[in-house]
Amino acid sequence: MTPTERRASASLGGIFALRMLGLFLVLPVFALEARRYPGGEDPLWLGLAMGITG
Repeated sequence: MTPTERRASASLGGIFALRMLGLFLVLPVFALEARRYPGGEDPLWLGLAMGITG
């Protein structure tokens, strides 16, 4: 790969890594907060909400 291609690949990889990191940082907080709302105890609804968000 050329240096330009390597830099573009690293930038794209960094963007995706930050996106996944953000999602997994929100997940534990969201799971605790969801219990306050109707249906928040059901893992199915919690999983659907996180899947739609992701």
